[in-house]
Order: sequence, then C-alpha cells, then structure tokens
Amino acid sequence: MTSIGNLSSINDATKILEAIGENIIVADVDYNIVWINPKAVNLLTKVISFFNIEKVEDIIGTNMSHFHRNPAHQKKVMDKLTDTHSSRINIKDEYVADIIINPIKMDKSIVGYVVMLMDVTTVVEEEKRKEKVIQELSGPILHVWDNTLAIPVLGIVDKSLFNIILKKLLKQCEQEDIEHVIIDFSGIKQWNEELPNQINEMISCLSIMGIQGFIVGVKPELAQSLAIEKGLVNIPKFGTAKAVIKHIISLE
Repeated sequence: MTSIGNLSSINDATKILEAIGENIIVADVDYNIVWINPKAVNLLTKVISFFNIEKVEDIIGTNMSHFHRNPAHQKKVMDKLTDTHSSRINIKDEYVADIIINPIKMDKSIVGYVVMLMDVTTVVEEEKRKEKVIQELSGPILHVWDNTLAIPVLGIVDKSLFNIILKKLLKQCEQEDIEHVIIDFSGIKQWNEELPNQINEMISCLSIMGIQGFIVGVKPELAQSLAIEKGLVNIPKFGTAKAVIKHIISLE
C-alpha cells in the first residue's frame, strides 16, 4: 500500500522524523549510521561509553555492527531484511529496548534503513516490570491437597516471563516435596503460539523431578492448539480442578 496525500508544506523531511516521539536512527544501505533524531541523541549520549565512543557525534559514520554483540548474526539478519524486523535487545546489561528496523525503498530497491528504539528502560526497571506482569498473569501457587500444588495461568506469557514462572514453580516443588502439580487454564482468555511448547516444557521439567503434572480447565479453542503438540497427548487432563483433586485422592 502506498501513502496518500502530500507533504509539500513541509520543506525539510527531517522535521517529520524529529517530531516523532521515539528514538530514531537512519542508516545507509551498508548499515552505516547517517542521521540521528534529537531524542536518540539524548539516549545514545548515555550509552556511547559502553561502546568505546567518546562523543555522540562520532556515531555518524559508525557501522551498526559496532553495537551488536554478534556482528555476523546482525549482518545476516540485515542482508535478508525486506520488511519490518523487530526484537528485544539488551544494551550492555544496563538498558533494554524494543528495536524496530524498516528498510527504506526507492523504486523497489533498498537505499537505507530506519531504526527505532522504543520502550527503553533500565534492566532494574525491566525486572520490576516483569515481576508485576507475572503477578497479573499468573495467580499464586496454591496448596490444594497433601503434596499437591495448583498454578493458575491467567494470560499471555512470553518466553522470558514463562522462564521466571517455571523457575519459581520448580523451586517451590523442591522445597516442599511436591508430588502433583495442577496447571489450571480455566481463567485464560488469550494465548500465543508459544503456549503449547511452554506447557510441554513445564510438564517435562516436573516429570524429571518425579512430579506428576495435570492440565485442567482447557477451553475448546485452546484444546485445538494443544492437540497439535504430540508431547501433550499422554498428559492427564481434567475439566475442573475438583475432578483432578478427586483423582489425586484416589491414588493414595
């Protein structure tokens, strides 16, 4: 889709990029930085010392690979880039940010790239945010019977947050000599494509520790997604927590 209207009343196109309230960096077709908007200048001034650069002005002409932990991987991604690329980046373990890269095209040829750094925050602030989101997405780990825990999953959980939840669950299982864990999805309204793999990983980790995992409260739409995951076929599933607790009691 092409743009509509015209910008004839704005003589300097850089004013548009300067007005956007995000950190914007422009690189040429060889990935050399050629322009930085004022907001990005303020951000980069704080982090350039991490990359052995004395003045923010010295960033102009610097290749984007200079800021990447794995330049070869960065070049591989950029060389294949034909549309929007986005990811979460860590800046020297001090800041984290969402990076969005869009190629600039003229007559179907790429002539440069627009890089946006969004949601920039410190690592400490990010960890606090994660803990808050975990509290929102996952209810407390509950004792529901002897040596039995239940963990309600209430929302979309990305990989990093899932790892934190899993670590917390496994630690509690070890400390309290747990034998059964009920994973309750009755409160979940949305999920991402990672969820089946996450459930499989959680069940596998519990199994390695000698703990039986049970799945309850799966809605029909989610059931279709889980049915594709072969590793989940043999996992005990129940409609309600009450039903699985009754089953656990019968095992004793």
